[in-house]
Amino acid sequence: MSENSVRTEMVRKVLAGASLCVPVLVVIISWRVWRGDLPTELASHWSGSGPADDAMAVGTLLALNLGMTGVPAVAGVAISVWPGMSARAKRGAYFFLGVFGGMGAAIWLLSAGLTMQVGDPYEVVLGAWVIVSFVAAGYGIIPFLIAPRPRLEATDVQRRIEFAPSAIGAWSQTISGNLFLWVAIGLIILGSVIYGPAVVAGRASDQIVGIAVIAVTIVLVASFVRLRVTADWRGLRVVSAIFRIPLRRIHLEAIAVVEAAELRPAEWGGWGYRIMPGRSAVILRKGPGLIVTTKNEKQFAISLDDPETPAALLATLRDDNAAAPEMPRESKR
Repeated sequence: MSENSVRTEMVRKVLAGASLCVPVLVVIISWRVWRGDLPTELASHWSGSGPADDAMAVGTLLALNLGMTGVPAVAGVAISVWPGMSARAKRGAYFFLGVFGGMGAAIWLLSAGLTMQVGDPYEVVLGAWVIVSFVAAGYGIIPFLIAPRPRLEATDVQRRIEFAPSAIGAWSQTISGNLFLWVAIGLIILGSVIYGPAVVAGRASDQIVGIAVIAVTIVLVASFVRLRVTADWRGLRVVSAIFRIPLRRIHLEAIAVVEAAELRPAEWGGWGYRIMPGRSAVILRKGPGLIVTTKNEKQFAISLDDPETPAALLATLRDDNAAAPEMPRESKR
């Protein structure tokens, strides 16, 4: 890595950590501006869309929100200078710290600002202002995007496959995801318990949205119970063997690196179908799997019993495809 790249990466780490100090500064500055107008108690809890059902002393609520915003600020600065933490782990930590910091600042601003307007903390109606809390939780995206992206570490498989002159390389394997099967069964039971009485009573139309949501969720989960994984001249394809739904496709010309590796669920966000920034995976167990890195620096991993064979096949087909001369275009007349 060049000296400029190292310097840029360090600057982005510092800025990401500094951005987590913004929520606590918002709380401190707003308190200093408002302290002469703040009542002794502030609205602190709502059970619904009506008036607040609990209040808290200004000092107590301020201390709580300083904790919610101050701890992420201190942790963010510490993470920025911690050399033993990977870039991927830092980005994830920045995001979650930003979520807590943003929510802490929003809670303080809403409680203090709305109570000052109404006067009586028990008469403060939160109403549509609750949306501000959810939007503020998205503050974690800011330090996440500022932080330097992790460098992909991928080693191309060494093995290649020799084909007979008339042979066409193709490989496929059907894999089972018992985890998805149990989750689908659990969702069916849950849906039956929640919506079964309404269906039996003939009131299914009253719960149509909830029934539709859980039905779609069950179908999506069940799609991963049995998967058909194929590697050939088209690239890598993952298709639901039950519903014939294409779940993932990577064209051969988009493949940069192919490798067979040991997959650890903790490194890919856990078990099941995981989607993360720049990475996605179908993790069915700890053990062997295929990892494909594309030319636009995206990675996809999937648990397989024999990942070496499809890895070697895709690498061979990719190399042959790159070495093949382009066909000359016919001139227009």
